[in-house]
Amino acid sequence: MSSTPQPTSVFLRAMVVIGIVGTISLAIALRFRSVEETVESNSTPGVTDGPVITSPRVFVDSSGFSTTLSVIPAWSEDVTPDELRKVWTKAGYRQIESIDAQIRKQRLPTLDVSNLLISKAMLLNYEGDSHAAYDVLSEARNSFQQQPLLASQYMGTLVYLQGVTALRCGETDNCIQCRGESSCILPISAAAVHQNEEGSRRAIARFSEYLTSFPDDLEVRWLLNLAHMTLGEYPDRVDPRYLIQLDRYVESEMDIGQFRDIGHAVGLDRFNTAGGGIMDDFDSDGLLDVVVTASEPTENMGIYRNTGDGTFREVTKGSGCEKQFSGLYCVQADYDNDGHLDVFVPRGAWLDYPMKPSLLRNDGNMQFTDVTQSAGLDAAANSNCAAWADFDNDGDLDLFMGCERQPSRLYRNLGNGTFADVAQEVGIKEESQPMTKGCAWIDFDNDDDEDLFTTSLSGVAKLYRNNGGDSFTDVSQEMGIDGPTQGFACWAWDYDNDGWLDLFATSYDHTLEGVVKGLIGEPHNLHSNRLFHNEQGMGFKDVTSESGLDLVFATMGCNYGDLDNDGYLDMYLGTGNPLIGMLVPNRMFKNVNGSWFSEITGSSRTGHLQKGHSAAFGDWDRDGNLDVFMQMGGSVPGDRYHNILFQNPGHEHEWLTVKLVGRETNRSAIGARISITTKGPMPFTIHRHVSTGSSFGANPLEQTIGLGSATGIEKLEVHWPTSKQTQVFRDIAVNQMILIMEGDEQIRLLDRHPITYTVKTETASR
Repeated sequence: MSSTPQPTSVFLRAMVVIGIVGTISLAIALRFRSVEETVESNSTPGVTDGPVITSPRVFVDSSGFSTTLSVIPAWSEDVTPDELRKVWTKAGYRQIESIDAQIRKQRLPTLDVSNLLISKAMLLNYEGDSHAAYDVLSEARNSFQQQPLLASQYMGTLVYLQGVTALRCGETDNCIQCRGESSCILPISAAAVHQNEEGSRRAIARFSEYLTSFPDDLEVRWLLNLAHMTLGEYPDRVDPRYLIQLDRYVESEMDIGQFRDIGHAVGLDRFNTAGGGIMDDFDSDGLLDVVVTASEPTENMGIYRNTGDGTFREVTKGSGCEKQFSGLYCVQADYDNDGHLDVFVPRGAWLDYPMKPSLLRNDGNMQFTDVTQSAGLDAAANSNCAAWADFDNDGDLDLFMGCERQPSRLYRNLGNGTFADVAQEVGIKEESQPMTKGCAWIDFDNDDDEDLFTTSLSGVAKLYRNNGGDSFTDVSQEMGIDGPTQGFACWAWDYDNDGWLDLFATSYDHTLEGVVKGLIGEPHNLHSNRLFHNEQGMGFKDVTSESGLDLVFATMGCNYGDLDNDGYLDMYLGTGNPLIGMLVPNRMFKNVNGSWFSEITGSSRTGHLQKGHSAAFGDWDRDGNLDVFMQMGGSVPGDRYHNILFQNPGHEHEWLTVKLVGRETNRSAIGARISITTKGPMPFTIHRHVSTGSSFGANPLEQTIGLGSATGIEKLEVHWPTSKQTQVFRDIAVNQMILIMEGDEQIRLLDRHPITYTVKTETASR
């Protein structure tokens, strides 16, 4: 029986962020070392002169988010992002001042003081001062050890908090301040071994101490093993009683080569909290740029122009986005059909009160104007998912926004720069607080009308059939959609190239223990993701288990694309939760001929341990291979991390990049379908549809399509949903970029602008 503590509510187990959980609390800002020196001077790890741990740890929000959120005053729905920024600035430190005042002015019982100190330590974690947090925890421990009864009840929790806080100190001193291409990637390479050992050494001592009393706590065992890994001591110096073997993770059945994180070398290493990320061409120069947001209300958007010389240059200043603060997600589309990609930013995810979203009109050359109010999109909400599609096929893109604490909204584009919410009118009916966390448009019956799929953290997924653009019908039950439970990010894709769009939806039902069990091949009892195979429009079949995806991932940001250009779509999952002790690798899976998915995280070296949010697959350097950008960082200022760009190692397969431009269909060509039949010894047909991919990440609208070993393209078809036209082109060369305009008889070749760059190879002396 596991001793892992579980938050009591489904909502808390899913995210631990809404602020319902009060924190047990920790220690004063004085830097006492006496207890620490006593504990760490022992020759036997985990054996102390203090009270023996007799009670297992209980749940505590180690990120400090819930404590901070509980003291943030309510705001009106009219608040601007800039005004809200001021409310959240140094919110944790303001609460710390209040705690210090309570301790100074009142003669409180030891337990009350200790609780306040634990809260203070977690607030220091929230603000990013993990070293001070550890000192406060040490002082709280000293207080507890003088009260044997209290120590017997709370010491297990306190020791665990010391361990995860010490581990965060090690991350800060090494992975964050000395970031390199191998930083925080599992398995830890020699180049990424911590040079400043103090944090990991302390973590090892604390976790060992806890495991002496509760050796079956798999989460603490995992963190102990991880601490040893950061010092290059795994597996040799891990206590055999607690050793976790990772052979299953490291020895991938498939191998597509090693990716390199070059984000720091090319100018994409912004240091931020969780947020959104887009790769697309925002200045119409043929190169993919990057746009990011961050959920933290004090952080503004970031706009990065691909210069074409192997670097990205931040151009946020002067772009009109300097005061666009907060936003856990963002997504692009040319909503006004003027040839420039615009950006929509939903806000308010996980918060108690709603925030206004932003619609940022691109006026050209990456200059944006906030048109939210004039467009009729300024109603406040709590949201982190949205998706563009032309559901009524009038040539203008409409917008679905999934909401947490309000009914979700379907905004019809009126064609004059304004939108109207028609969700209730057309039959998209949800509960008053649906906790919608994912959404994807999917023409599952190939009738040219975009249907809608949504996931819910508090319920099950829903599938709505589009009845010709004027109404929707909930067909979830009859189509076999019965999950996932506690759903999160999702997408529509044709993973097996049969011409029918399938569905992948993640579940956020997770524990650290559940994730570790998946890594080592042990069964779990949590709800898993769902892969639904489209049975030619007649229903969906759950093929999760047979596809190898019935695991616990704690997926947040994620996306898909053909990483090895074999013609089948692969995926990358960002993982984690707000707790600072939730350190698990992001995961990469190779699609094996449309039949099953093989994990290649270990062999590809993409198992980043920092929190992974919005993911985008795009060919930034125009070499024909999809690279992976991921917006990184946790939910609080103290859990920030640098964004990453995984450079694809390249493969011997052929490819074609297709850019579509609609005329009667929306200009972005969202919803258009592409099919390619290859030439060669093993010809096959590949199916793609134009979208931005996942509901928690935004791929470029251009389609980079792997062709395997094709010697050429026999036939390329493009089907346009509004005009119902199907264009057919024959005898096309591989390894090029092309433009297809709706209605044109000829394909246009595009300049590739191949980018050459040099990234210095990392050495162990980093």
